[in-house]
Amino acid sequence: MLRADGAINLPSGQVLLALVPVLALVLGVVVFALVDLVRRPAVAYLPKPVWALIIAFVALPLGAIAYLVAGRQPKVVQTAPAGGPDAHNDDRDHPEPPRPTAAIAAAPVQVPTPPMGRPTPADPSVLVQTEGLTRDFGGKGLFDVDLKVPRGCIYGLVGPNGSGKTTLLSILDGTRRADRGTVQVGLPRNRIAVCPDVPEFDGWLTAVEVVELAAAMIDLDRSPGAATDALIVAGLGDDLDRRVGAFSRGMLQRLGLACALVGDPELLILDEPTSALDPAGRADVLDLVLGMRGRRTVIFSSHILSDVQRVADQVGVLRRGRLLYQGRTQQLIDERLQPRWLVRVAGDAPAFRDRLAAEPWVTGAVPVGPDAVRIDAVTIEDGERGIPKVLASGGSRLVSCEPVAADLEAAFLALTDV
Repeated sequence: MLRADGAINLPSGQVLLALVPVLALVLGVVVFALVDLVRRPAVAYLPKPVWALIIAFVALPLGAIAYLVAGRQPKVVQTAPAGGPDAHNDDRDHPEPPRPTAAIAAAPVQVPTPPMGRPTPADPSVLVQTEGLTRDFGGKGLFDVDLKVPRGCIYGLVGPNGSGKTTLLSILDGTRRADRGTVQVGLPRNRIAVCPDVPEFDGWLTAVEVVELAAAMIDLDRSPGAATDALIVAGLGDDLDRRVGAFSRGMLQRLGLACALVGDPELLILDEPTSALDPAGRADVLDLVLGMRGRRTVIFSSHILSDVQRVADQVGVLRRGRLLYQGRTQQLIDERLQPRWLVRVAGDAPAFRDRLAAEPWVTGAVPVGPDAVRIDAVTIEDGERGIPKVLASGGSRLVSCEPVAADLEAAFLALTDV
């Protein structure tokens, strides 16, 4: 309405309506800034609570704009494609990536390639290498991890709950990003597959449909029987047309493995692949992994140390986010344990003990009962070669010969001081 002095007098309702877009824009900027503040691992100049007060209360939206301009910490740029929870998830208190809910849960991982391309390790015998890899969840996570996984190696990753195993695997498979450090992988992204610890699938699909969908999602041109073959290898040959909604957790783990194998990957990342399986199922999966030696590179985590010792060429031991050891599994046992056997003989046990005590490789020969001797040796090889020779030289008849705690679990406990 035009007033006598020439000014336009708008009704109050029209004024409010005109301000709605402006208020919405201001609110949007403030909400975006607050969400960004919460999700960002680090900010510049001021603590997060102070920035929150500035965003919410200082001259809206100027406080939000000030944060977006000055307070956002630049994101860490990974120089390689750095890249779910189970009963033994070691990152239970850490922020979790979105849980896969379809066939893509175990399909070969699709990792964005940085513009500069995918760096590869300088050593051609090394397939996966990290340098200074760090992901800090407020004092927990990973810290300065230098991982080296040789080509064709079966690499077992072990550590107490909360040591960072799942975090490390999720950075390698691309579902998490590191705060700093580099990941180098000497493979194109379509040659990498990952099977999470608890893969999830749409229950109305059949097993063969899930695996076929996994192959289709990576544009895989495979033979018509590839999905069936992968399911048979994973031990689900009798359940091809069964809907996966009725599968047990162990069967879902096998199905996830089949989805990963259908692409014939060169690098396979497995998180707790045997945790939900019965003893027979564990043995089957371990035999399957063992058969990949030399043909594929496998990185897997497990809390069952006897499984790792059975199949792993090399082992990495994590504790509190730091890599305490990596190298040959047997070397860890040799370095951390006193080689020791309990030998029972039929006949003159004291004479057998005396002959042992005279051997240069024996550091101790202690009688244990009337017919047994506990033997400490310099190295495992010394004992394995020397005990039969001493038995044969004296004519003693062997009843039993048992290594005492000479396994990966004992070496792990010695290394981590648990």
